[in-house]
Amino acid sequence: MWMGRCITVVGILLSIVCAYLVSHWSNAMDIIQLVFGFVNAPLFATFLFGMFWKRTTSTGAFLGLLGGTGTSALFHALTSAVGNAPGIKGGYLGVLQVFPSDMAQNFWLASFAFIVCFVLTLVISLATRRTKTDEELKGLVYSLTPKIKDEEAAWYLRPAVLGVVLIAGCVILNIIFW
Repeated sequence: MWMGRCITVVGILLSIVCAYLVSHWSNAMDIIQLVFGFVNAPLFATFLFGMFWKRTTSTGAFLGLLGGTGTSALFHALTSAVGNAPGIKGGYLGVLQVFPSDMAQNFWLASFAFIVCFVLTLVISLATRRTKTDEELKGLVYSLTPKIKDEEAAWYLRPAVLGVVLIAGCVILNIIFW
């Protein structure tokens, strides 16, 4: 019970600090993109490796993700956008690069985080021993997963046909409402 109370107090204090920090951004999209650059960009690289390369190791994935997130933090600490005072919106360790907008800063932050996570995961996975067999990875890694045969299904129930129909519908709607 006491742990629940302590975590509640910590959560409330973190919410107050976050609300103060977010009030410095002109719109919600800039802060959302910043959070996505810190979290989603390196996580996407990790998922790509985990789903499509059977040689990925847990050590490589974890350290790659950690390195990508750390790169995000370092990049944000060393860059800023035009019109932003160093401190809250980046540049708290110094300003090595000034971007034309917050969104440009977020784009490059996410790009560097993805690349660092990708490279670290690749190199560390090659340098560490694989602990899972192909059999254990079946159903998790795309190349090891048995492909579904849908020749028995009616033509209108096949995923490929449905995908083509949906793409065609999207194209038609875009042309009509352009």
